[in-house]
Amino acid sequence: MKHLLFFVALLGLVSCNSSGGGGAAAPLEGYQTENVGGGVTKAFKKDASGNFSEVGFLVNGVKNGAWMTYYDGEEAGKIKTYASYSNGALNGPYYEYNNRGQIETEVNYANNQYDGIVSSYKFGRPTVTKTYKANELNGPSYDYFGDGKLQKETNFKDGKQHGIMTWYNEEGRKTMEYEYKNGTKISGGIVN
Repeated sequence: MKHLLFFVALLGLVSCNSSGGGGAAAPLEGYQTENVGGGVTKAFKKDASGNFSEVGFLVNGVKNGAWMTYYDGEEAGKIKTYASYSNGALNGPYYEYNNRGQIETEVNYANNQYDGIVSSYKFGRPTVTKTYKANELNGPSYDYFGDGKLQKETNFKDGKQHGIMTWYNEEGRKTMEYEYKNGTKISGGIVN
């Protein structure tokens, strides 16, 4: 399993590596480093028991590819967070996991900004899913009941509610529906 994670991280490094410079050098205080070759350095921290607490890759001193943090104690070796970097900036998927290995948070980044789907989960079920473009809500947003069924659907454009917002009951029937234009409610109400 550890070899598979190393391969995935190295694959992420290769796919995220950019040829241009410009990213700020990562501070490496408290890290151990290992030259992997080709200008790539593996940086890592270990806990008091000798287990990895953080592992990532640098190209010319700048974060590139996968960076992972791990739980400690009895949960040692289980991934806590997974982040993708390109030239020092968060680019691509970012995940937070609970100690059972289930995703609790999923964020898609482009140059350190939310860009794409951002979701929260509880017990493996979605609680909220939002769509972003350049750090602004842009597209559909969903809220869910505890059992994972859809509770509310909202649409956004340039950070403002725009389009139809629909509420559902626990049986999946529409209960309210409103229409918004550029953040202003223009019509709607309770659905019979």
